[in-house]
Amino acid sequence: MESFNLVTEPWIKVLDCCTNEEKKVSIKELFQNAAMYRQLAGEMHAQDLAILRLLEAILITVYTRIDSSDQPYDWVTLDEKMHLKKCDQPSRIGLMMSLVKTWQNLYEAGHFSNAVFKYLDRNIASFDFFGKKPFYKVTAEQYDSFVPDNKKIAKNTGTVSLMQINRLVSESGNSIAIFSPKSPDMKNKMPMDELVRWVITYQNFAGVTDKTKAQLKIKTKDKMPNSRGWLYTLNPVFVQGKNLFETFMLNMLLFNPSRPLYVPQRPVWEEQLTEYVKKRLTQIKPDNFAETYSVWARLLYIEWKDENPKIFSAGLPPFESGNTFDIEPMSIWRKGKKDEIYYPATRQLNSVGRAMWHNFGQYVGISSVNESQKPMCVEWLNYLKDQKIIGENCLINLHTSGIISNGGATSLSPAVEFDDNLRIEADVLFDQSKDKKNIWPVRIEEMVELNQEVGRKYYRFLMEVGQIRFGEQKAEDYAGRQSQVFYNNLNEPFMKWLSGLTVEDDREVKQKIWKQELRKIALKVLDDFLDIIAPRDISGKEGNNIFIAANKYRAGINNALNKR
Repeated sequence: MESFNLVTEPWIKVLDCCTNEEKKVSIKELFQNAAMYRQLAGEMHAQDLAILRLLEAILITVYTRIDSSDQPYDWVTLDEKMHLKKCDQPSRIGLMMSLVKTWQNLYEAGHFSNAVFKYLDRNIASFDFFGKKPFYKVTAEQYDSFVPDNKKIAKNTGTVSLMQINRLVSESGNSIAIFSPKSPDMKNKMPMDELVRWVITYQNFAGVTDKTKAQLKIKTKDKMPNSRGWLYTLNPVFVQGKNLFETFMLNMLLFNPSRPLYVPQRPVWEEQLTEYVKKRLTQIKPDNFAETYSVWARLLYIEWKDENPKIFSAGLPPFESGNTFDIEPMSIWRKGKKDEIYYPATRQLNSVGRAMWHNFGQYVGISSVNESQKPMCVEWLNYLKDQKIIGENCLINLHTSGIISNGGATSLSPAVEFDDNLRIEADVLFDQSKDKKNIWPVRIEEMVELNQEVGRKYYRFLMEVGQIRFGEQKAEDYAGRQSQVFYNNLNEPFMKWLSGLTVEDDREVKQKIWKQELRKIALKVLDDFLDIIAPRDISGKEGNNIFIAANKYRAGINNALNKR
């Protein structure tokens, strides 16, 4: 195949708003009809997020250079490709007024302006999956120039299979995917559109198994690890709208609302490859959203023989992740205990069943939450609400998607995908009440902490049961597995309560309603558990049995609910 251009060829999977029918569209078609599509609909939610960020990189790049009337801003000079030739730093007020006006005009129009399509047309060669500058990949000559002599293409080493690129399979020659969604003879076959989607996903969720590493001819740090893929390091959060146009707009940050400066946007496809690779190999972190959203984890070269791809992969090192909240809008953060630096809050296998509401305080930046650093995409929504661009009673749908690795230091292979959302009214999420102790986010966080306290009491009940049934050594594992039942029963009712809150509500009344519901759920979980017990549970062990443990649990519930 001589050409497959992402601008004009259908490769993005979407759901039609009217029919819920799955369609494949090009980038140009997607941006033209974004309001007609409900959401991205690829093979995985994590894949959809990787593609969303790529598309956001295009939009942010364009609309930080061109306004909604398709005119360059006063402070930028563009070349024929609409790339930045020169830019000045406008006044803070001038910057905010111009960029906010662009955002608002587009939002109210309900569609993107011609500037996006002009940019795509003028840069169309950069979006071809083949050619002299293959999209998200390199040429054979470029690949060979950045790998050791014994790893060059002619040596036929450093390859990854299609089933490794496919994160649903993630199978290598020595690691078999037992529950693969594809039959053995189809694992290494996929149509071109699917390959494009997985290459983009792989650049974001790569793992660390690749043995070939890119290098410079100059001396650099020895034994630099491979990047796992930037998205792999995040506990992501983004905003999902009623359709894709809304989703694109609500996530289209044109500046950092807490530090409004003009930052030149440079997506990877605009960079000169050698300079970009040098920057990555010296671990210089991105300084703009578009680069962060399009960052590479690998140098990939695809060799085609009889329409069958052979993929060569060379690892690029990660950049420093500390205090990157100014360049990564889509993540929650944790504060390092020793250095007090903020790092992305990477999810582990033990958090598979953890719903978004557990992290509520981290989304809104509650001062009582130790690890408080609000995600920039949430800050942006707050700014839009303050500017009265989005309505106070607008229902905000915060979403998370990603992949949790197996935790293995030598592989970090995908283990499980997570996907969840949290719906809440804007005036509740960004409550401006004068009494700061009474604002909804503080009140909600109190209920989150109460949920978790009751959950811990159920865990301790299960620990006692586990000790009776299996002994001390196996009790913890048993309690860990079974305690998820409590949260499974809790998640939907709590989310329903949360999404139904309004700023006019009496806080005490609403909290009382939730406490009553929590008590019902906590006791029902216990009753369901007690429906099936064994004689050993009744006879017990060392002066304890299941009924004594159950009574302690009931008393613990009462204490927790009565003290708040």
